[in-house]
Amino acid sequence: MAAWQRSLVGRLGLTKPARSVLHRLRSVEHATQSARFFALGYRYGRQFPALSLPIPEAARDTAGPLEAYFDAHTEGLGIWKWRHYFDIYERHLERFRGKPVNIVEIGVLGGGSLQMWQDYFGPETHVYGIDINPESTALQRDGVEIFIGDQGDPSFWERFLENSPTIDIVIDDGGHTARQQAVTMESLLAHVRPGGVYICEDIHGPFQPFHSFVDGFTRPLSDIGLPRDHNPASPLQQQVASVHRYPILTVIEKSASCTSSFQAPRHGTVWPARRPRR
Repeated sequence: MAAWQRSLVGRLGLTKPARSVLHRLRSVEHATQSARFFALGYRYGRQFPALSLPIPEAARDTAGPLEAYFDAHTEGLGIWKWRHYFDIYERHLERFRGKPVNIVEIGVLGGGSLQMWQDYFGPETHVYGIDINPESTALQRDGVEIFIGDQGDPSFWERFLENSPTIDIVIDDGGHTARQQAVTMESLLAHVRPGGVYICEDIHGPFQPFHSFVDGFTRPLSDIGLPRDHNPASPLQQQVASVHRYPILTVIEKSASCTSSFQAPRHGTVWPARRPRR
């Protein structure tokens, strides 16, 4: 809320409905500035200064178990992953290792990643591979189940979810078009269990439309009213803990516990202290 709005609320002792109107005015004001600030942020990103400090040698030479598996995998089924993905995987997925875990991977291609997930998470891993190519059924094995269908078709996901178990992890490495990525996320994210992880890969280009889909999806996370108002959490705010943007990859983490509402601290000053009148 702008300074003049806070001042008006304090001086006039506005009621909750009136404060709500001012909150909406602020939202409109912010909306009109969004395009300008997007352009400013894009320009800042394109002109970001070069690294001024050297990267420690230890950080450059350290490879986690997934990257080590990838480097050692020189025969058999192919694995097609960008190298910088492995650190991201381990940052968000390491906590599932050694536990029963159900993974949905869209786009199996060579099939090597199906084996990689089983090796990384352990013997209680079950991978559900999704692909549009019927020949992918040849990749089925113990702990790996293949489903043939179009990830851009919502009815396919309805059929898949009818008999699928609880999903812990989704990795969208499928067709990579914005529509496919959006339909898949709309179909699966709500079905990922609390504490689970949703990953969308290969979002190539700064203006690939799925980036805008994620931008729009995350904005309601900040749809919270004034500090003195009662702010019940929306279903989105209850279920989404965080959204992470990486080079050509986005990670969404589901909340492990439910947030029912948001409140300002009960101590301290909510608004700037008002000067005593003389």
